[in-house]
Amino acid sequence: MKKVLILSLIFLLCSAIEAKELKQIEYENIKNNKKITIINNNWTMNVPRKDKNYFVKKTPSEITTYSNFYNSDDEFKFSTGTDYEFINKGQLIGYSNNDLKFYEYEYVNESLYQRELTEGEVQDLFPEYKVFKISDFSDTTNSLKIKKGKKDLKIILLNDTDASYYNYWFFTNNAEFEPYELKGFLNITKKGLIQFSRNDDNYERNAWYVLLIR
Repeated sequence: MKKVLILSLIFLLCSAIEAKELKQIEYENIKNNKKITIINNNWTMNVPRKDKNYFVKKTPSEITTYSNFYNSDDEFKFSTGTDYEFINKGQLIGYSNNDLKFYEYEYVNESLYQRELTEGEVQDLFPEYKVFKISDFSDTTNSLKIKKGKKDLKIILLNDTDASYYNYWFFTNNAEFEPYELKGFLNITKKGLIQFSRNDDNYERNAWYVLLIR
């Protein structure tokens, strides 16, 4: 009975989070069916009208949310393995809600090359946010203490491990926060405890993480 009650509470909390309007980052996601191209080694969405050398983003909804890109002849060219992409200063950047990681892409000789962004590069992209890594959590308690202060605290949880966070959720009963479309982002508005977990599972490979906001 207790487990059923806990599961029901988690479901309600997760549903409430999903029902909220998700906050957006400053970099707009490349929309489905949007054209992009490479000009002078820079990615751009400003595709010349008569140019046929471009890629079109298509996101299959039934199989995977990963973004696929096709050429002007509707031939598949590459998949980013991410579900959110934007262009910044000529760079194509992708974010994976499953991995909680950012990647940069190069397309050379008909092949796509992926490079994971460093903590410093992510911080440069989002100077108003404070970056915390998964490895910052305690090995013994899986907790991380964060000082909030009087103002809202914007944070990014960056995964620097090989773990996947496909079905993880944030929930709380005393802190307050606003979730983003990018899952590792939080705008914390009230101090308290925030749990980051995969439903009710709590074992070594899918252990709960706890943010202690002070």
